[in-house]
Amino acid sequence: MKGHLCCPYKRSPLLSLNRRCNKFDTRFSHKNIFLKQHWRCTRFFYANPPQLHKWNNDHIFKSKLVERILRDSIKLPSVNHSFNRMKCWAQIITTPTADTPGTTILLHFDNKRYLFGNVAEGTQRAAVQRKLGLIKVGDIFLTGRLGWDNAGGLLGMILTLADIRSSSREEKKGHGQDKTDPAEKDMSLSIHGGRNLTHLLATSRRFIFRKGMPIVTNEYTFMKERLQKTWEPTWRDENIKVWAMAIESEVTVRKRSHAEFSDHIQDQKSQCELDEHDIIRKSVVSSMFDSSWRLDTLIKKKLSEVQLPAAIFHRGENGRIQKYEGPTVEEDASVADLEVLVRNPWPGALTENLPSTTPSNTSICYIVKNYDQRGRFDPKKAKDLGITPGPDFRRLTQGESITTRAGKIVSPDMVLGKGKSGSGFAVIELPCVAFLESLLARKEFSSSEVMLGVGVIFWILGPEVIHDTRLQKFMEDRNEMKHIVSSSDYCPNYLALESAAMAAIRLNLLDPNHFPLPDYSNQVDHIIQGLEQIERAQCGMVVQLEPLLEVQRDSVIPLLKSAIVVQGAPKNVLELAEVARSSMDDVEYLATLERNQADIPCKDAEVTTLGTGSSLPSKYRNVSATLIRVPGYGNYLLDCGENTLGQLKRVFGKDLPDVLRNLKTIWISHLHADHHLGTVNVIKAWHEATKDQGVMNNQKLIVASDRGMTNWLREYAEVEDYGYNRVEPVTLGSRTSFSFKPSQDLVSHTGFNYIEACQVEHCAGALAVVFGFPNGFKFAYSGDCRPSERFVRIGQGATLLIHEATFDDELRGDAVAKKHSTTSEALDIGKRMNARRILLTHFSQRYQKIPIMNCKDGKSQVAIVAFDYMKIRIEDFVKMEALKPALMKLYEGKEE
Repeated sequence: MKGHLCCPYKRSPLLSLNRRCNKFDTRFSHKNIFLKQHWRCTRFFYANPPQLHKWNNDHIFKSKLVERILRDSIKLPSVNHSFNRMKCWAQIITTPTADTPGTTILLHFDNKRYLFGNVAEGTQRAAVQRKLGLIKVGDIFLTGRLGWDNAGGLLGMILTLADIRSSSREEKKGHGQDKTDPAEKDMSLSIHGGRNLTHLLATSRRFIFRKGMPIVTNEYTFMKERLQKTWEPTWRDENIKVWAMAIESEVTVRKRSHAEFSDHIQDQKSQCELDEHDIIRKSVVSSMFDSSWRLDTLIKKKLSEVQLPAAIFHRGENGRIQKYEGPTVEEDASVADLEVLVRNPWPGALTENLPSTTPSNTSICYIVKNYDQRGRFDPKKAKDLGITPGPDFRRLTQGESITTRAGKIVSPDMVLGKGKSGSGFAVIELPCVAFLESLLARKEFSSSEVMLGVGVIFWILGPEVIHDTRLQKFMEDRNEMKHIVSSSDYCPNYLALESAAMAAIRLNLLDPNHFPLPDYSNQVDHIIQGLEQIERAQCGMVVQLEPLLEVQRDSVIPLLKSAIVVQGAPKNVLELAEVARSSMDDVEYLATLERNQADIPCKDAEVTTLGTGSSLPSKYRNVSATLIRVPGYGNYLLDCGENTLGQLKRVFGKDLPDVLRNLKTIWISHLHADHHLGTVNVIKAWHEATKDQGVMNNQKLIVASDRGMTNWLREYAEVEDYGYNRVEPVTLGSRTSFSFKPSQDLVSHTGFNYIEACQVEHCAGALAVVFGFPNGFKFAYSGDCRPSERFVRIGQGATLLIHEATFDDELRGDAVAKKHSTTSEALDIGKRMNARRILLTHFSQRYQKIPIMNCKDGKSQVAIVAFDYMKIRIEDFVKMEALKPALMKLYEGKEE
């Protein structure tokens, strides 16, 4: 099909689009080279049809999606900016702490919001803590070298924004409000960053799907910068102009210089292949967030063609659709191969593999300015020049020239007073000193056209970068600017999430053995002498851009001190806690407890509950993660929600490297974002802890889950080297096996004898699991699910059951609808499983609660409730009974 791009249409969408692109060339001169590059690549595609079948992406090029993707990629942002100046400011939302490892800046206009800097893990939780309205966020500008350190919270942030906007739409419909806030009319979200941004988003296609919020990605690279020949902004809208800078490390520059575009034809071919791959990735992202897919659409298939897990339906004798309850052909070969109905997977999941990529070593930085302010309009001058009052006055104020009846051309500068230049700031991220030389060579800093009005630079710096004399001289040479520095060695590791920290401090007053104080410091180790223009970044600090550029500190969040929280603790709660501690220390009580627990294996195994909330991070509870430390065998992490690493840092402090070195397995129960988006950073921290301490590099970390999880980790490993080559993926599920028994050689490393899992009712691929150990210790973990008989069977006689209890009993209807369990249902599972100890977790984030449960002498089952940062040994579960009155009093009537 000569002249067609793997497409049955008579005229290729790419062909007709690129013909239009050539027309655009004369209108938008600063985009000429970019558009012509698309045209060259299109012609290359025709001569060399892309072999898309190897990625199972034929469906991408068999639709008009290609045309829309390329149209979006060349669409210029609106430049119809208003001459009426809005008050605008940039505010620091996060600085580097254990809770918020990145630096995030919110740029505020009345009609729109922008995020600059990092969207690291913990960013959305900080936004909840600060009560920031995010619904008007339309653009996110990621700085730095793209990786999980600076973009690990991006997926969670996108889900939050999509849900907020969806809820807002539904609420307005419910109230009959047809008028929409102009800021909310465009529900799309644009994300700007370095190479691999689109790839990062596309890797999540198996577990993220939202409708009605199109995602547009803009990747800035060194190659694209070479095409930019003027000082025109890289991007603009009605409020701001942005110049993106791709800063390369010295290593990258050296590698590139050896083969600097030596073969133009090969270079063109390579660029065209990259564009082809980019189209595939963009189409996947588009189908993830702007699809017409419906959950209630069923398609016909033969029973033998159905891939489990999947909801299977069939038409009964009465013609109605019913759920199919029989065995599959795979389970029983004698079953008739019936015609059944199943749901199609959402479109993004149809792409089995993405085109490969490699890590980027480019750090993205930005210069941001608002528009120049026009001078005051002089109507007398306009009349004297022959302009008739009315629409022509308005056109002059909007920058248009007018021709009078006498044929005289009147330009705006003839009737407007002296204007004011736009003000602005820069956001520069240097992960290490290797990027510094490239930054210093940037010509933007010597361009008056770009830098005029820029009065502040936000510096996001890696460790020790601030001490480089070259950087300090750069700052000294620009001492008319304010330099605000954010780095882990220049900003304190303060308690960024005050609500969670205060809750932990109060619990510590009740029982310091089981509720440790979060590890933090309000002090700073490094002080920079002699640079007066340098200021430490502080959460809440504001840089006002209009009407005057100034740094404001009135909104800076005061650092939380544990002593203040202690002073405000309720006296009646402290008295109840003192009574409880006295009873725990009673000699006779302890002796009885020892006798009753003598038959429990591994009583000194310790459970640390790192995240005990459901769905989204809240002020008080983080999302799912539980660490089990089994003496003599190892540490085991059950689920790993966003910022689990931060929670580990708060709990273990300086002891964390030892904890990580003994980490044997990460178990992920299912692919909902609140259960696994912290996995990459935990693996990276484990990799660094074991590598730097001289431990043998052949040590492996098992990550066990459904195959969707292991595929995601493999795909993301192409974006950055986080230690995946040292991960031992163990896939469990219907397509493989529900059990895993390590070889005899591996047992000495893994610690456990076996893992056994079973499918549970929650989502596709959801699994409950049991770990068994040589000494008889056995723990069972439900993940998220409705009560499961299979789970009861495989967990029979468990030493410890950790079960979700998302809803109170009066909300059983919600539990059924959302496929979760109630408190009583979870306890009933433990009873039928004959579990000796039960830990309830994964609570609704709407309120803090203490379910009423009875436990007596520790001889029979004992059930307790999990709190973030709680550390408790199996033998101490019973002691929590004494604390129950104090806990009930502490949380009396508290709701989110």
